[in-house]
Amino acid sequence: MSKKVLETQEIGAYYKQVREKRGYTLSDVAMSSSYLDKSQLSRFDSGENMLSADRFLAAINGLNMTASEFVALMSIEPSQYCVFNKKIRAYVMVGDIEGLKTLIKPNARLKMEKIFNILAKSAILDISQENLITTAEKKFLEKYLLSIPQWTFFEVKILGRCLEILDDDEIYDLGQDMLASQELSQIIAFNGKIVKKTAINLYVYLIFKGYYIRAERIEKEINKLLTEWDIEEKISLHIFKKFAQYKKEKNSELLKEVQSDIDMLKKLGATGMANRFAMEIEKYC
Repeated sequence: MSKKVLETQEIGAYYKQVREKRGYTLSDVAMSSSYLDKSQLSRFDSGENMLSADRFLAAINGLNMTASEFVALMSIEPSQYCVFNKKIRAYVMVGDIEGLKTLIKPNARLKMEKIFNILAKSAILDISQENLITTAEKKFLEKYLLSIPQWTFFEVKILGRCLEILDDDEIYDLGQDMLASQELSQIIAFNGKIVKKTAINLYVYLIFKGYYIRAERIEKEINKLLTEWDIEEKISLHIFKKFAQYKKEKNSELLKEVQSDIDMLKKLGATGMANRFAMEIEKYC
């Protein structure tokens, strides 16, 4: 079955679910617009055919909803990734390595199974330094990310979680590709925090690895994304830019300034942020 057929079935099934929840019959919707007829809607509802763009919008309007409301409601439905990520976070929060290992599926064959295995192993690596990633999994991840036709929220999350797995050159190239992608503005509209956090993580990773010129290029792209409301992201750039100077110049006074900035965050009540920065910097000092 093709991806297009599956998408048609999923959208049709979701439309039917919303229509029935809101108490509309096919006749109700069909009567709302001259663009629509009941048999056409029935085939869409059952996943047999996709509606044209104008008829699809008319069908949404027939539920007394805007297209934005329909999409926003659709995004509330948990995806496979959201369900799996919730399990990972629960184990990570308590440092349960064995719990994370239960999420790894032996002899994974399906693409999503392989990706989920990599994400679970990446979480284990992050909190325990135990590396369970195989060469085959690394090659699979590289091929997957390098061959995606367009960036989505899902690929952004994968890149952000797998920085320690991929080769440095590939991380930089993928980061550049993500920040330059035509889909970025759309992703930011719905998941801006995730995109910016992933970009910041990439920036910090490059600094820790000593790729200062690359980090500066990424920083320029990040600054294009930030708004006056992105306070945490701006603080992150400020602190790690100063840390990069310390690494390059080996000036202990700069490190003291970084530590002073972190202490100030604690005094201002941003303890969680301060502790994250301190833990990251401690790894490389």
